Amino acid sequence: MKKILTFILTAMLLVSACFGLTACGNSTVVDPRKGNTIVVGYTVYEPMNYTEDKVLVGFDTELAIMTFEALGYNVQFKCITWENKYIDLTEEVIDCIWNGFTSNGTDKIDNVETPRDQLVDFSYNYMQNAQCILRKSTTAEITDTTQFNGKNVAVERGSSGASLAKSYKTENVNININELSSQMDAITKLNEGLCDYAIVDVLLANAILEQSAYSDLVLNQSVEIGVEYYAIGFAKGSELTAKVNATLEFFAQTGYLQKLATKYNLATSVITDFSSQK
Repeated sequence: MKKILTFILTAMLLVSACFGLTACGNSTVVDPRKGNTIVVGYTVYEPMNYTEDKVLVGFDTELAIMTFEALGYNVQFKCITWENKYIDLTEEVIDCIWNGFTSNGTDKIDNVETPRDQLVDFSYNYMQNAQCILRKSTTAEITDTTQFNGKNVAVERGSSGASLAKSYKTENVNININELSSQMDAITKLNEGLCDYAIVDVLLANAILEQSAYSDLVLNQSVEIGVEYYAIGFAKGSELTAKVNATLEFFAQTGYLQKLATKYNLATSVITDFSSQK
């Protein structure tokens, strides 16, 4: 009981620290009584990690802070280039990738499609996601992937969306794939009429479509796309994986995960039962 109370009190220290967090830099939330710092790699991606009134917020942002503060670490967020995530992790520029990271995806390593779970150690899956196709309301609905032939499709370089777009490309389907630095860049390019479609995470798309600046964009819903899962990526053999899993279980048991998901309109996507992942 004493350990649990200590755990809760430690997590509550977050409230007094959050005001100092800003986006896309080496911004730090520091408790001077602690010596260890965890660097969290992220990209700007609403509703997971994004800026609001010059402060970094989002589901993943808050959950990362709560988790590592509860475990006794300082938390530092580093805005990374997504395609360099494995290099940053290997070279210890960051300690984990916590940014809507699809655990059941693949990445091309030395020209070989490699499952991501061979490249990093993943935490429990904590969120369900999928890729989606975005288009302008005046652009034709894609009902069959062969209709991508001759179309310009924007994606984030190194993302699950990029992998999906490439899977649609065949000998008879020539897609012009525009690989950009971020999913938001892909959406912006579509919004400006500089491509025909964008493939991004549906959780991001749903958040963006609520904004008036993107009122001309709609989901293309006629192509079935498989389910994805988000997890936190750690270097192979990292002791942090087990610690974070235990903390996620605790947050699920106390209702914090569901409460945080509700705050960011993710209540139907969050995973709070990890029993099948043990």
